[in-house]
Amino acid sequence: MFQKHEIEKSLTKYVDGVHVPAEVDRRVRQSFEQFHHQKERRQPMKKRIAVLSIAAAILVPTGVFASTGGASYFFNGSANINGLVDDSMKQALSEGKSVPMDEKISDQGITVHLKEMYADGQKIFVHYSLEQSDGTLVPYEFDTKGLDVLSDGKKDGKQVENPTYQESGVDGFSVLNFIGTGQEDRLPFYLTDAKGDRIDSGVAEKDLPEGVFAFVTDGTKLPTSVTLHVDINRIGKTKGNWKGEFSVGQSQVKQETEADRNK
Repeated sequence: MFQKHEIEKSLTKYVDGVHVPAEVDRRVRQSFEQFHHQKERRQPMKKRIAVLSIAAAILVPTGVFASTGGASYFFNGSANINGLVDDSMKQALSEGKSVPMDEKISDQGITVHLKEMYADGQKIFVHYSLEQSDGTLVPYEFDTKGLDVLSDGKKDGKQVENPTYQESGVDGFSVLNFIGTGQEDRLPFYLTDAKGDRIDSGVAEKDLPEGVFAFVTDGTKLPTSVTLHVDINRIGKTKGNWKGEFSVGQSQVKQETEADRNK
């Protein structure tokens, strides 16, 4: 979990970078000095932070302060798939209620790295990155050889989206996934309960070298014990075998929270 001093450090760093218009700064300082004229003199640095904090409170929307609650990847705009990172989740994240992960599956010089997890009663978010041996992200590239390509997904020579292609005997078009799988539903990530039965949930993901995949129920509560399955047979242009099982969900959050309290 993210510690209190990290939250304070992030907030102070943000406030120090805020530009306060001269007139607003003058009025805030004047009010501050009038209010504290009978107080004992404070150290300059502490006073500066206090004054800027007051000015920032006038100028900065309150949502910004919530976003400084930690270094969670889920605060990134790109992580908010279909608006699933709602206000309640943002509040929970600002309180440090996500779990750091460091789970890795490696093959063919590429590592599937699970970095962070958030879970509540109805959804689970996981931050992942697909890394090369030097730690950099796998290039966002596709192998379209042998396919009847309709669109290569490139703009000005740069890959910006998934290619689309025509399959024989299939109406419409198909999308070539960056993260490939042998699963019939073409989903490389899925959940099972304590009995090993697959959990019925919606799945949202961006299919990129780094991002988020999210599992969301239709309103029913997720089991306390949940296992995340990874089943990948291709990443970009590289074929391989990346399979693994990891405990996720509310039970994992509880264990991490208790461990953090006992430190």
